[in-house]
Amino acid sequence: MSLTFSTNSLKWNLPEGQNIVKITNDTKQNFAIKVKSTNAEIYSTAPVTEIIKAGYVLNLVVVRKKGPMKDEKLVEPTEIDAAEVFKKPKITPNVFMITMKCEE
Repeated sequence: MSLTFSTNSLKWNLPEGQNIVKITNDTKQNFAIKVKSTNAEIYSTAPVTEIIKAGYVLNLVVVRKKGPMKDEKLVEPTEIDAAEVFKKPKITPNVFMITMKCEE
C-alpha cells in the first residue's frame, strides 16, 4: 500500500488552464508531500506542501499560466548532476511523480 495518483500525466490543449490530480493515501500512516516544479514561471500547485492523513484523498490543483507550449522533463531519483539531466532528451521516473507534459 502507498500513495496512488488519479493520473500519471496532465495535458493542456490551450496555453493556460488547470487540472486536478487526486492523491490517495491507502496506508495506515500520514504522508507529507512537497511539490516542486522546474518551470515555476508556468506551473504552480495548490497546495505546495501538505500532510495526507491515512485513508484520505488530497485534490492537488495544477495550474498552467499562459506561456509557450513545450515538453517538460522529469528527473530520476538516482541523478546527481542536475545540469546534465536537463540535456537528456527523455527522462522517465520510477518514483511518485506527476508528468507535466503539455501537448498542442
